Amino acid sequence: MSDIWTRLGSPPWWWRAGSALRHRNYRRFFIGQACLLFGYWVHSIALGWLVWRLGESPLLLGVLAFCDQGPTLLLGPFAGAVTDRVERRRLLIVTQSGLFVVAGGLALLTLADAMTVELAIGATLALGIIAAFDGPARQAFVAELVGYDDLRSAVTLNSTLFNAARLIGPAVGGLLIAVAGEGYCFLLKACASLPMAGILLTLTVPPRAPVSGRAGVLDDVVAGMRFVARTPAAAQYLAIVGACSFASVPYFSFLPMLVQDVLGGGPDSAGMLMSVTGIGALLAAVVLLVRSDMPLTWVPIGAAALQGLGLVLVGLSGALWLTALLALPIGFGALSQQLACNALLQQLAPDEMRGRIMAFYTMMLVGTVPVGAMAAGLAARLFGLPVTTVAGGLFCLAVAGAVGVSIERRQ
Repeated sequence: MSDIWTRLGSPPWWWRAGSALRHRNYRRFFIGQACLLFGYWVHSIALGWLVWRLGESPLLLGVLAFCDQGPTLLLGPFAGAVTDRVERRRLLIVTQSGLFVVAGGLALLTLADAMTVELAIGATLALGIIAAFDGPARQAFVAELVGYDDLRSAVTLNSTLFNAARLIGPAVGGLLIAVAGEGYCFLLKACASLPMAGILLTLTVPPRAPVSGRAGVLDDVVAGMRFVARTPAAAQYLAIVGACSFASVPYFSFLPMLVQDVLGGGPDSAGMLMSVTGIGALLAAVVLLVRSDMPLTWVPIGAAALQGLGLVLVGLSGALWLTALLALPIGFGALSQQLACNALLQQLAPDEMRGRIMAFYTMMLVGTVPVGAMAAGLAARLFGLPVTTVAGGLFCLAVAGAVGVSIERRQ
């Protein structure tokens, strides 16, 4: 089919946008991810609700968030090195099996009314450790399924799926909690990992070059860091992802506080703002799918600046309606810079180092959140949440400007 477009000229946008789906292996992987991500969002809302119901402590929710995302920061380099040393398909089978066991255990204990806060936090830590390996392995594995020509399409489709699941999953999870309880949400999470495990077991991918001449995992970690240090573009894109993720914590993680203490709203208002943010993110994914021929070099800078400006204005806004309008560009900017940086980093990374580069990306995207939460919590206590949000936005703008100047000088 691609030969036809070669003869007729440039293919239409819908062909370029969905080009990754012409690969049978990726189509099957895409279906598995749909189930997996839907289960993740259902599980996420149920776990937070369960810990709050059992402990009624904001501190416990903070501990829960750190156990969920902290392992990605602490284990990221090691997980990336392991991803590059082993067959990624087999590693993903192991992580999916681990997800099934832990989520299944959560379901059984909750349904038996034997769940405690300690067990829930321990299970979350186990899931966080599994996710530290699963994230970079899944992202690096995509390149093996589609090749370099369709990699951008696959990255964008994956993110579109993630945000579509984020719009649907929490609503379904909330309804399921109200009707049947948290245990059935965890059971759904466990079952959602089975399609991906089954698909991975039956996928056939070309064998990767054998790993040889490496002294150890630590040497691989050092080699990955040296690659980033010697590749200014990779370091800059990672800096943008980390800065934007760190700076947006006052909005994304402290939204209930922002709504209640600053905007005078309730839980329905917080849900509305998060939904509008999700719509902005989904719109960004659609735009990047439609404009799949657009150069990405400057997209991270512009998107980070848009996100930073939105955060500054949210900090200055005292009105719910204005904050709701600003939530759309914040979601749009956040996902645009994440998608563009992901695709650009995958293009820069050699195949034998892709796992480590994707692990660094995941560290910057997810691992900075617990650190940002602690910093934002202290700053909000000292200066107030609006000032903290403005400061985060200014930090985004400063990093975007510095990276933009650096790229301009290199060109």
